Parts: sequence; C-alpha cells; structure tokens
Amino acid sequence: MTDLAIATVGLEEKDVTVLKSLLPLVSRLKGLNLQLVDDPAVAQVACLGRLPQERVTELVAQYGGRMILIYCCSRGEEPPPGVRVLGHCPPRANELAEVLGEAAQRATAASSASQLATRLVAESSAAARAARTLFDPSRSLPGAIYDKLPRLLIDQPLAVIVPDVPTLLIDVRSGVRTAHGDPAWFSRPDFWRVDPTTCQLTTTIDPRVLSEGRRFPARPIQVVRFWGVMSASRGMPRAEVARAAEVGLKKMPDFKMLPHLEWQPRLAETMVGKLASPESLAAAAGRPLEEIYDFLNAAAELGLLKTG
Repeated sequence: MTDLAIATVGLEEKDVTVLKSLLPLVSRLKGLNLQLVDDPAVAQVACLGRLPQERVTELVAQYGGRMILIYCCSRGEEPPPGVRVLGHCPPRANELAEVLGEAAQRATAASSASQLATRLVAESSAAARAARTLFDPSRSLPGAIYDKLPRLLIDQPLAVIVPDVPTLLIDVRSGVRTAHGDPAWFSRPDFWRVDPTTCQLTTTIDPRVLSEGRRFPARPIQVVRFWGVMSASRGMPRAEVARAAEVGLKKMPDFKMLPHLEWQPRLAETMVGKLASPESLAAAAGRPLEEIYDFLNAAAELGLLKTG
C-alpha cells in the first residue's frame, strides 16, 4: 500500500472537512494509505484554496516540480500554469481518486528511481574498490618476516637488516617471539615500505647484533603484524577489504600494546559490533580513504575485522 500525504493551503474549514470525509473512500478505491499534513514540503499532493495568483505562482515555483497542486478556479478565471484544475472544490470522490492514483504512481516511480540510484552508487563504489590496486601482505616486509618465523628453531633470533636503517631483532624469550628495535620502527611507516627482496632476514648469534637489539624494550610480535602491515600497505586495500561493502570490528584492538595513530581508537569504538562502508568511516573520521584502508588492513592481519 502506497503512503500518500495531502496538504491543504488556503482551503476553507468546511472544504477541509469534506476532503477528510472523502479520504477513507478513496483509500479503499485505490489501495492507498492517505493522510492530511500541514506542511506542503512533505506532501505529494496539495489542495489549494482561493489564493491570490501571486501566492499560487509562488507555490508552483516551490513545489510544482515534484507534486500535484490542485487549484480551485473561479468561473472565468484563467488558472496559473503548473496546477491541476478539477470541476469542483473540494473535488468529488472520483476526481480526487484519479488525481491521487496518479500521484501514487509518481511516488512509486520516484521511490524505484531512488532505490536504483542507491544501488548503482553502491555498485559503483564496489567496482571502484575492486578496481584498486590490492595490497598483498605476503609481498611486504612484515609479510616476509611473518613467513620466515615458522621455519625457525624455537630459540633462533632473526635479524631484519634493511639498507641504511637500524637492525630490527625478532628475539625469542621462553619460546615467545618479541620484537626489538629503534623506536623509529614503531613510529615511522617508511622502514616497512621497502622491497623485502632488498633486505636480509637471517638468523643470528652475533653478540653485537643481539646486544644492540636487546637494549630496546621487548614488544609483542603482533606489533610487527599490525603496525608493519598498516605502514606497508600505502593506502591499498587487501583483497578481503576490497571485496567488502561494509566492515566492522569483532573487538577493540589492544591500543595499549599496539602502535597506532591518535584518531584510530575513536574510530575503532564506533566500529565494534557494527558494519559500515569504508567511505562512510572515512567521512566520520575525517581522514582520507587510504588511511582507513591501512587501518582495516592491520585489523584484518590480527583477525579483528568482520565484513559484510
């Protein structure tokens, strides 16, 4: 059943009473849900009383493009352009039914067009995401480190040697992997953006390398996965992020442990248990979409991302 709102502008009280009595009949005839409203801005039909021509012209200019304006003409009066003139005022049931049926068809067509436009926008956004260059974590430096770790013996430290950068040590303590390195590793993105084929990932027992690395605090290996992936992706979504129309978080990342940017905890709070498009998250956070992708990539790396 189509909902239809009818406004009255300048209609005399007795005519409004007659109009109200006709609506239930027309509603049954046309299968419409009809209601009278005071504000023409929310109506699909307006019944105009005997108004000055200037006022009618003003209403036509304001609402005529999207609604039907029913106007009561005096005998011999030339109606203003843009109004529907019926034989009686207020109109008779059959006249009113015809006009309201037409208005319902317009409303249905407008709703279908709006739904189509919304779907096309969504499809366009999805296509744009799919057309983006994807980030492949396995081809990044953090991915290379994470790929190397399962092949190490339980007590083997790993030195990550990047040209012109302080060495990063992936150490092991009581069987638990930890990351040690200059704080710049965990505050700057550029170290993580190097081509992993230009780096050395080698086990080491060199006392100098071990001593140099261990003078920095031990960080959980998840730090390498989160901050490293977020830094290395350069605004490109990984495949599961690019496929998703909507994304959310299963739970909050542990920002006490994980290096992060100051706006990310606020955004994460809005994402827990909810789904939204990456574009709407970017708008809500006031950040470029590329930065949102970096964060989503990092959350996915730790298994925190949910998609829809």
